[in-house]
Amino acid sequence: MKTQIVASLMPSNDTLTSEELHHIERYANDFDILELRIDGLPQCEMTTIKEMVEQIVALPVTFELLVTYRTSQQGGKGALSPDDYLQLLRQLATLDKVDFIDIEWEPNQEERRQVVEAIHQGGKVSIASYHNFEMTPTIEVLKKTYYHMSKLGANHLKIAVMPHTQQDVLTLLQALSEANEALQQWVTGISMGQLGLISRTAQNTFGGALSYGALSDSVAPGQLHVQTLAQVMPLYSIFES
Repeated sequence: MKTQIVASLMPSNDTLTSEELHHIERYANDFDILELRIDGLPQCEMTTIKEMVEQIVALPVTFELLVTYRTSQQGGKGALSPDDYLQLLRQLATLDKVDFIDIEWEPNQEERRQVVEAIHQGGKVSIASYHNFEMTPTIEVLKKTYYHMSKLGANHLKIAVMPHTQQDVLTLLQALSEANEALQQWVTGISMGQLGLISRTAQNTFGGALSYGALSDSVAPGQLHVQTLAQVMPLYSIFES
């Protein structure tokens, strides 16, 4: 499977600005999926989200839509309680014209497994995500994390970690490659920051399903602009059959 490019957009107003809409339309050929990060909204209410989705789907360009609410515990701006967060995801599962929904992985996951089922019943694809902004765990811990994430039942498994050495980047890429071979789900592995840039550009080489880029401002450390990502990623696939 060819790695898909995800363009991240985190609006800070209750409606998308003309500039934000222009960026989406201008760079639509450079990405496959638009990620709408709703944790930056002043009021994260369903009416607001619905109106934003309508603004996006009204554009004369084609792509799939991912909605993500990133909690503060996972590096986002979201301040919802765990119960309110899961309730929000259940509501998002009922939205028309949304293709993907992100759900943050936690070790205690029975209730989250039910939310994943609701996402699937809503006809949407689920992305289980886990972030560590402090460090890169050992290869054994990363592989176990992918395995435990797979038990959630989500379609995609995404891990993003912070490297401090070149070896950390290699550790993440090895875990990604082995998870791709061992698990049935699509997997993504990101080594954040400047040090981990190769994990974004060479995601396809190591079996990763998604690579996230920015439409304007980066929403994660080391995130490249989607246009740059679209230009560079094919270089890592040139020798693949």
